Amino acid sequence: MNGEKLHENLHTFLRHIESIKDTLPMVLLLINPYQKKANEKLIKFLENNVEEIDDEDGEKVIAVKYEETRIFESLSKNYETSSLASKIIPESLFVSLISQYDAFLNRLLKALYDIRPEYLNNSERNISFSQLVEFKSIGEAREYIIEKEIETVLRKSHSDHFEYLESKLAIPLRKDLPVWSTFIEITERRNLLVHNDGKVSNQYFKVCKENKCVLEDMKLNDRLRVTPEYFKKAYSCLFEISVKLTHTLWRKLLKDDLEEADKKLNDICYDLLSSKQFNIADILLDYACKQKKHHNEALSNIFTVNKSLSKYLHNNKEKTNSIISQKDWSASSDNFKLAHLVLTENYKDSYKLMKKIGNDGEVDKENYMTWPLFSDLRKEKGFKDTFKEIFGEEYTVLEIPKKPLQEVIEEQVEKNPDLKHKTTKKAKKEINK
Repeated sequence: MNGEKLHENLHTFLRHIESIKDTLPMVLLLINPYQKKANEKLIKFLENNVEEIDDEDGEKVIAVKYEETRIFESLSKNYETSSLASKIIPESLFVSLISQYDAFLNRLLKALYDIRPEYLNNSERNISFSQLVEFKSIGEAREYIIEKEIETVLRKSHSDHFEYLESKLAIPLRKDLPVWSTFIEITERRNLLVHNDGKVSNQYFKVCKENKCVLEDMKLNDRLRVTPEYFKKAYSCLFEISVKLTHTLWRKLLKDDLEEADKKLNDICYDLLSSKQFNIADILLDYACKQKKHHNEALSNIFTVNKSLSKYLHNNKEKTNSIISQKDWSASSDNFKLAHLVLTENYKDSYKLMKKIGNDGEVDKENYMTWPLFSDLRKEKGFKDTFKEIFGEEYTVLEIPKKPLQEVIEEQVEKNPDLKHKTTKKAKKEINK
């Protein structure tokens, strides 16, 4: 038994929430001209067709000619619906994030019972004799029990889900998990949006207090919103929780599959670095480095290098040096020695080592062209000269395809130049977070 199902489940979930994350700024960008046009039309109508009069109590009210009432109602409706879109869509996408997490947990529990069928031994699910005789095999009956067990678990709160897993696995999953309080708050906010029109309830206060959540300045029946900043925090939280939960289970249940677990975790961290999601990368690389056991020293070194690289890529040179200098790299292989030289910006020795490695060593031509490790080094003339000497060709910049979101934003800017300094600027910033 290996962790392929665990990996596939996590991969599916991460791609789904990334899709939702990218959708929000794109949709908000497209809503902007819609709202603007609706607002302009209503204002123009009010300026030309409406007058203020005093009512019977002497208060100012607006008066519309009877024959223009339908026009006024239509313009008012368009303005209201366009304004509501900027509230409803972020909330709907936020709820979708949590729904994707629940689906992820469902699949994770199924994988758990595939790996450890004996965990069903203490299940309280029962099958009547009449139900049992309808099954064609013990396997069908087992699947029925699993389905009922998971249904029962998922009906409980998100906090109860973790208690259930901790009980089954006999390990603390919430220890040293600072994001836990954020996780509880976002799942409770989702419940409010789905069941209580987003209005703060006593239950919300109770659960958040029990889990030491940091709350905004709010009171009972206040309506909670989902801002772009809050949405991003929820996305990051679910990303972190899902990766840590999957890989903690993987290492606990499949100790002989440590090599694949390390490799898949590194793939996730590398993808985060490539997409410039440095905050989540920092958290997960710290988690990876703190694992009690790695498959081998090389994989352990990769996590250390990438942890240092994450700091380097967002210009925290002090942290970069602190992390990479914790280890003596003199006895390591050339690729790790080169990483150390690059991260400490010892470019002169980097070029010497590049020549020693040559064109068929541990670092190949594609590595030099694509690895984030060489992002700054590639700008140096010395690198380009060394690259040409090693591979017999000029170094050319490898164009990475733009995200569709970025292409849509640029198209909208071209069509609507006034967006450039408003929504567009914010949306572009979101892409690179």
